[in-house]
Amino acid sequence: PYGGGELFTLIFNAIATLFKEGQTGMLMPLIRIGLMVGSVYVVVLMLFKNQLIEGIKWFLWVIIATHLLFLPKTTVWIHDPLTKAYNKVDGVPVALGIFAGFVSTVGKTVTESFESVFSLPEDFRYHKTGTVFASSLMSQLGQFRIVDPVFKSNMEKFINQCVVYDAMIGHKYTLTELQNEKDIWTFVSAKASPLLGFLYKEDKNPGVIITCKEGAQKLNALWKGEIEKATLTYGSRVQNQTLTKNLFFSHLQNGYELMAGIGKSAEDILKQEIMINAIEESSNNKLSELGVPSNYAATKALLQQRSAYAVAGAIAAKTLPLFKNVIEALSYALFIFIVVLALLPNGYKILLTYFGILVWTQLWAPLYAVLNLVMTLYGRSETTSLVGNSGL
Repeated sequence: PYGGGELFTLIFNAIATLFKEGQTGMLMPLIRIGLMVGSVYVVVLMLFKNQLIEGIKWFLWVIIATHLLFLPKTTVWIHDPLTKAYNKVDGVPVALGIFAGFVSTVGKTVTESFESVFSLPEDFRYHKTGTVFASSLMSQLGQFRIVDPVFKSNMEKFINQCVVYDAMIGHKYTLTELQNEKDIWTFVSAKASPLLGFLYKEDKNPGVIITCKEGAQKLNALWKGEIEKATLTYGSRVQNQTLTKNLFFSHLQNGYELMAGIGKSAEDILKQEIMINAIEESSNNKLSELGVPSNYAATKALLQQRSAYAVAGAIAAKTLPLFKNVIEALSYALFIFIVVLALLPNGYKILLTYFGILVWTQLWAPLYAVLNLVMTLYGRSETTSLVGNSGL
């Protein structure tokens, strides 16, 4: 399955436990119930139709169903490509195990085929994880913060004393130039004042006053370690996965290029976003220090707007796949009752209908590729006014 590997493992383990043939299992009681109800049903049917053949057909079907479909057991391997889960479940009834394995394998093959054709050329790099994964990663860019507390404290002081004042004065650079700079750290560190200073703390020392220029050099040497820590922290928050540094950087770079159409190294992207958030926080702190009240109404309106967009995006990205997994899990659990219903006269029709339900749930995933293409084209057309003809 695509997602929900743990859920399906628990479902099949529960089915295997219930279908044990010992005193703790429910298989034989279920078969007895099916035989009792089926025998009464077939006797009534024979009396109304006055045909012995109905009883013979039912008897042959019961032998086939019990000895070939329900009593034999098989092993099921559950592989979830998204969570990398790979679990083994023994003791699953052969009818459920073989058919579930067959339809899920076919569903996976069809899904990959659909994704390879129902996608734009630049989306193909995400055919294994989906562009929802890329957008989930990109949505976290606004949450990237400095992880190390000492580095954060020194950076905040550097921005307060060496960036905010320079931007307010407008001699070295203006607020507009700072806002539109593509590499903020390189820009502000190169223009750091050799006269202004700030309190720089290191290890357990209480701190010393150093110039902005000297502080920029010290902070610049620590960026590599900060990027490493940030990668470990934020690489474990993408759709509940723990990504290695290389994989996190690869997805971050590809996602940024996919969403924004701009090619940058992952380290530069991470550093830029951290600096944007650091300047925003430090500037607000500086305003508080200077006694400037924040615009509560504007801030609240902005947060409410962001929250509405975030909720809508989260629902779109998670509801459909989760709903598909829930329906599929319920379909597998339904097999417990199918045992009783399948032992009725013409029970093979009920079994075929049940197998049709399993096929139906597997057809959802391929159609997600079509839905993804529709939403990608819609998003591109709606954002052409923001970033030009290419859109997002």
